[in-house]
Amino acid sequence: MPKKRQAPESDRITVTLAPGQRAVLERIAEQNETTLAFVVRYALKQFILESESGQLKLEFPIGPASQ
Repeated sequence: MPKKRQAPESDRITVTLAPGQRAVLERIAEQNETTLAFVVRYALKQFILESESGQLKLEFPIGPASQ
């Protein structure tokens, strides 16, 4: 009897978007005939890859407004 394939572990987070960001992400998803969730996962994957490769240079604002 073949072994059952286990689903990969996943993690769920909640993020509050700035005004207008959801509409832009939904437009990107629609233009690419995919889902909002896929667009967000893809963007996070790219962000992580750029960060780990040293290509990403972040300058976070300092103070309560950036949190």
